[in-house]
Amino acid sequence: MTDKKIIEYLNSLYMHTNNESELVALYTEDFQQIYSNIGGIDTLDIKNILSQNKNLYCLRKIGNNHYMLFSSHWNINNKIIYIINAYDVGAIYEEKDRQMSGILVTDIIILLVSTIAIFIFSKYITRPISILNKTSKKIASGKFNERVNITSKDEMGELAESFNIMADQIENKISELHLQVKQKNDFINGFTHELKTPMTAMMGYADLLRLKKCDEDISKKALNYIYSETKRLESLSSKLMRLMSLTEEKIELCNINVTDFIDKIARIENDIIPDVLIVTSIETANVIGDKDLLEVVIRNLVENAKKAKPKDNRVLIKGEKTENKKYRISVIDKGMGIPKEHISRVTEDFYMVDKSRSRESNGSGIGLSLVKKILLFHKSNINIESEENVGTVVYFYLDLV
Repeated sequence: MTDKKIIEYLNSLYMHTNNESELVALYTEDFQQIYSNIGGIDTLDIKNILSQNKNLYCLRKIGNNHYMLFSSHWNINNKIIYIINAYDVGAIYEEKDRQMSGILVTDIIILLVSTIAIFIFSKYITRPISILNKTSKKIASGKFNERVNITSKDEMGELAESFNIMADQIENKISELHLQVKQKNDFINGFTHELKTPMTAMMGYADLLRLKKCDEDISKKALNYIYSETKRLESLSSKLMRLMSLTEEKIELCNINVTDFIDKIARIENDIIPDVLIVTSIETANVIGDKDLLEVVIRNLVENAKKAKPKDNRVLIKGEKTENKKYRISVIDKGMGIPKEHISRVTEDFYMVDKSRSRESNGSGIGLSLVKKILLFHKSNINIESEENVGTVVYFYLDLV
């Protein structure tokens, strides 16, 4: 079995089979090539492929083709012969390349579809935020009635609900500010009017006294008018100062004995206008309040009751304990009463039910407004029950000690 015999045998074998897929290479013990029909195999490092200890296989690229190489050995007549069988696996690599191209195209399509889906989903997710942003800009531009219409039950729904609550609070505060501005303007207009009317008459009478020599009756009438209007303006100014200072004044409440307190006010009022008698019916108790301010409240209520011209020429100040640990103070008269449509407005600044009658009695229209503000500092409210030509009951509550 010589090398030459082997080559002749293989050439004969492959000449009859003529199968190009049957590729083989033979090597001697010292790695010298005996035979090969594998084109380009000389470019490989043959020593790493051949082994006497075991059979090996590997993938190698020869030229432009890929081959699966199997190496084994024979022992013929004490002579080692290595054999390498090669199988063209290029089709597998072509299929791999085709599949990789398909996978690449699929990945690109999936990436594009995912990008579009993520964009749409992100728009859906951020849509409530966009709505909140647009609504907040509208509110910032002055459209305070704008609200967010998001009804979801998630965190965005809770945020939208909180945003609407905040917008409601802002709108309410704005409305309160507008109302305060309106009330301030009404206050200024009313005050201006209250000053203008007596000042015009006083200037007229003063000018009359200055330019003409009037008889005693006319002079006395003019001087009395000037004096009475001056006193009214003085009273008005005093009340306005109290009304304005209440917004900044800190009240220190103290313990007040109601009986002594109201009896003292009744004595003073009876001395001022004895034609109308102030009577009291007071249940003994101690309340919490500010004496000076509460005196202003009661004297204003008594003064209004006197102006109502009570039929019996009496005004009753009544004090009694109530079941809810409060003390009720009422000022009651049997005068001309207040029409129902005016009751809700009599505590407004400068509001007068009968302006001509109020001015005749030096009324200014801020008495009950002042009373209302003082009672608010005492955590109380003014309550009015009245019927025309029957009488009026005005009452409020104070905390018992």
